[in-house]
Amino acid sequence: MASQFTVTYPGDKSQLLNKIKNTVGDKGKVAGDEQQGSFEGDTPVGSFAGNYTIEGDSINVTITKKPFLVSTGMIKDEFEKALKKA
Repeated sequence: MASQFTVTYPGDKSQLLNKIKNTVGDKGKVAGDEQQGSFEGDTPVGSFAGNYTIEGDSINVTITKKPFLVSTGMIKDEFEKALKKA
């Protein structure tokens, strides 16, 4: 069951892409560009996968696979925290 959320990122989009790649880091992989792409990876509680589209300052994230014990809200919080890091 897919779940979606949107986060706002008014900054530079190539920088954003680097942040997304750093967040997924050695736990997985990111494929895509500054308009759209996909990601997947593993955590101690299970694997995750999804895709993103970037429209202006909005990043629309669709989670297509996530660990049962992890809520979409938790993923969104982690995503937002990662984007706020320099």
